Amino acid sequence: MLGDYEVALSNYRLISTEYKIDKAWKRYAGVQMQSKISAFFKSTTSDSSSVSADNDDDLSIWEKQQHHIINTYTRRPPNPNAVIPSVVKNKKRSYAQFHLDFGQSDFLLRACSTCGINFTPGDPDDEKSHNHFHKSYTQGIQFRGWTKENVIPLPTLEAGRIILVSEIDLTSHRRIVEQVVSMMEIELGCGWILHDLFKVYLFVSLHRVVGCLVAEPIEKAFKVVSGSPDSVKKREVRTRSTTFRFGNVIFQREVEKKVASLSDSERMEGAIFCDSKPTIAACGIRAIWVAPSNRRKGIASKLLDAVRKSFCKDLELERSQLAFSQPTSAGKALATSYTGTGSFLAY
Repeated sequence: MLGDYEVALSNYRLISTEYKIDKAWKRYAGVQMQSKISAFFKSTTSDSSSVSADNDDDLSIWEKQQHHIINTYTRRPPNPNAVIPSVVKNKKRSYAQFHLDFGQSDFLLRACSTCGINFTPGDPDDEKSHNHFHKSYTQGIQFRGWTKENVIPLPTLEAGRIILVSEIDLTSHRRIVEQVVSMMEIELGCGWILHDLFKVYLFVSLHRVVGCLVAEPIEKAFKVVSGSPDSVKKREVRTRSTTFRFGNVIFQREVEKKVASLSDSERMEGAIFCDSKPTIAACGIRAIWVAPSNRRKGIASKLLDAVRKSFCKDLELERSQLAFSQPTSAGKALATSYTGTGSFLAY
């Protein structure tokens, strides 16, 4: 049918009728397009006019029924008083961290081995809170100073200062004491350190409270019964003889094993034994604590010196006159080292 546009047009009309009955609109539209092309290339004017009339009957009517667009929108005039909202460009997208709970024991929480606080790794707010608390525990509470401070002068104190705080001081002073005591309670236990008649000595260095001592007035104490030096240094000697013979030559070897025998008080960790007869005492060391990063620097000894000098008015106590509450192993070692004897006072 090449060049015979009239035969092609008749065939397209027949096919388009079948597509229209089957409602195959895409194929119907394609056939109508080919019909228009065939009608365009027809040689006679009469044929082209008849084709366009037929096309108006089929394609034009279908286009008007199926694709007639009616514009019902009218643009409103602009409002001069309208506020145009600002558009924030390149806003950083925030990503939330999700977790799956499969029954794990430490789900979302992890305990710090140093400060003991529980926090959620990956949570920025939780990690920030933990870092602040961890720094306060290991390096001391941040302290900017007060306008009026009761500083205890010590000739041997080269760096830092020691401030005395009592129960009659300002609320802001006692609030700092409560924060320091909360750090002490991590290692020493909760709810027993402070009471109404306390005197607190704060060791301040580099704008941080790195040491704290809580003292209280007492009336009596008991002397600790320490193990005798002979019992500690006593050693059991076991001799074992061995003889070797090579012909007429004899070798004899003796082996001695020395086993240290510990006293009963040393076998019991943290346990102390006191004399049943009380001794008159005036000052009791209720609790003493130094930040972990500032230990082994003599801070505890400086705090004890300040207590001896200022606890009793116009009277400086001797080292042996200080009484210690039930000490830990570290506290027992401190009391023994500071007083120079294992028979220190306890209450």
